[in-house]
Amino acid sequence: MNQYDVKNMRQIFTVEKLPRAGFQLNLEATPDEREQLATQLNVSAVASFSANITIKQWRRGGVEIVGTFRTKLTQICVISLEPFVTELQEKIEQKFFGSTKIPELNDKKEGEMLDNDLDPPDALVDGQLNIFDYLSETLLLQLDPYPKKPDSRLESLAMGDKFEINQPTVETADDAASLASTGAENSAGDAAVKPKKVASHKPFADLAKLLKDK
Repeated sequence: MNQYDVKNMRQIFTVEKLPRAGFQLNLEATPDEREQLATQLNVSAVASFSANITIKQWRRGGVEIVGTFRTKLTQICVISLEPFVTELQEKIEQKFFGSTKIPELNDKKEGEMLDNDLDPPDALVDGQLNIFDYLSETLLLQLDPYPKKPDSRLESLAMGDKFEINQPTVETADDAASLASTGAENSAGDAAVKPKKVASHKPFADLAKLLKDK
């Protein structure tokens, strides 16, 4: 398998011209490419970006990319608004169908997708692969959209930020004694106030007494 050192990531490969065994590429982004990459990623700066990948044909008119990429870039912390350096090294494994129409999962005529494919294959545009676009999109997916400096949380707490946490109410012995005392006082007060007896009214009692005397 042939191996090439390329100082320009703006490489567009045509599937028909790829050797069956494929070839290895050692790519290094140029200053202009790093500046463009920083704009696309919305970061302050990209100090370095490189990739070691193998490109080979896959199925009918498709391409498979396997390898790793490394980058060192500067982001802005969303908490402290301070710049900080991020270093990443990630593996790459992606397949591309040769046509713009991706076959169905069970379409054996077009080639059945493997069950262990972590990422479903994409489709090439006009049978060509743009290495720079693919790598920049892959890097973008690895970045935190809300970057935070590793020690920003500790610095925020050290500056006096307070976070209120609702703690569950725990009844203490003093609280129980106070409630018991209050209950006893209420019971004593209820006992001291006795209800008055209301004399029952008997409208025919006097009439019965008069008839009896006669």
